Amino acid sequence: MLGLIVGESSLPRFIINKLLKKNLKFLILDLTKFNIYKKYENSYNLKITELGKALSILKKNNCKNIIFIGKVKRPEISLLKFDRKSLFYFSRLYSAFKKGDGNILKEIIKIFKEHRIKVLNSMKFTPELIFKDRAINKVKVNNNDQRSIFKAASVIKSLSRFDIGQSVVINNGYVLAIEGPEGTDETIKRSFQLSNKYKLKNKSILVKFPKTNQDLRVDLPTIGLDTVKNCIKANIKGIAVKRSQNIILNKDKIINLTKKNNFFIISI
Repeated sequence: MLGLIVGESSLPRFIINKLLKKNLKFLILDLTKFNIYKKYENSYNLKITELGKALSILKKNNCKNIIFIGKVKRPEISLLKFDRKSLFYFSRLYSAFKKGDGNILKEIIKIFKEHRIKVLNSMKFTPELIFKDRAINKVKVNNNDQRSIFKAASVIKSLSRFDIGQSVVINNGYVLAIEGPEGTDETIKRSFQLSNKYKLKNKSILVKFPKTNQDLRVDLPTIGLDTVKNCIKANIKGIAVKRSQNIILNKDKIINLTKKNNFFIISI
């Protein structure tokens, strides 16, 4: 039995459908706000603080392998109520919490490992979602754009030690917005507001790279249809990602959208 620990986003549905087609047995630990996976067999609604309950369910169902998929909003730790098992690990989790989301995930993975539960790569069953192409849409990326992309990538690398900055919006060499806890889409909207405020004439570029030492088993950066739509609305002309270290969803629809809007997606 495979355990799926799922959060928000459309990615979990891709993996669930693939598992169903392969007739593979799995259970779902649903961390979504509205319990959106309750229709599936062996689905359990949990809160992020119920680590003990999660471990109990996994052991009861002989789940020795798990996959993390989807986003879980980082809560305010002072408002959380932990179950008994989580309280046992509280000092470790709290220490990781203060260092950022990536460190929280790493600590949780260690705890699962201590219980002989292995975390698998989230793309093990859907490798076709990994973006390996050099480009989508043959839009020319000029030298100035290339310099901006490499500068944004350098910013992400520099900020990795603070566990922030998976996405950067850059405009003609000027960094407009760096992703914080609010996520990529809100970062895109914020960049548009700043672009309007300073009356920038050039279109921006979104650069979305994994942070240095990011655990790609559980946290691959993802580009979806909404991301591209939000970029187009925000006067962003293209997206740059790290080749083979990014997920792209609804690829066919994204290709059609990029062609209609002269929008590029490249990997470097």
